[in-house]
Amino acid sequence: MTYEQIRLGIVSRMRTFTGIAQDRVFYPNAQVPAQNLDTSGAFKPPATGLWCRLSIGHATAFMAGMADQPYTRKPGIITVQCFARAQTGISGLNQLADALEAHFAYWSSGELECIETSQVDAGEFEGFYQINVNTRFRAG
Repeated sequence: MTYEQIRLGIVSRMRTFTGIAQDRVFYPNAQVPAQNLDTSGAFKPPATGLWCRLSIGHATAFMAGMADQPYTRKPGIITVQCFARAQTGISGLNQLADALEAHFAYWSSGELECIETSQVDAGEFEGFYQINVNTRFRAG
């Protein structure tokens, strides 16, 4: 699988997630909707409610076999950063994390396979509370 095929598979899977409105999910280097820009053109998070940012991190690829040509596996991690305004409680974030785990953990499509999902409590920063939902994957 190519890196672009991996990206397309992961983004397509995230787009089918119904646990949060899609206009509250921000994709890697995607064009930001006008309603989410401030007057200077910088990203402006929603005024209320939860929102997420998807990122795809690749690890070092490795040769997994040899036949008529080398066979490569490409591992990585899907991270969905989930945010709530500070001091609005953690229950909604935990419910969102649980829904993301149910959506991504042990899902596969073709040569793209997701493995386990974990939650990392990143804490509070600049007025937001953040939980990261990490899902390991391998492709190829």
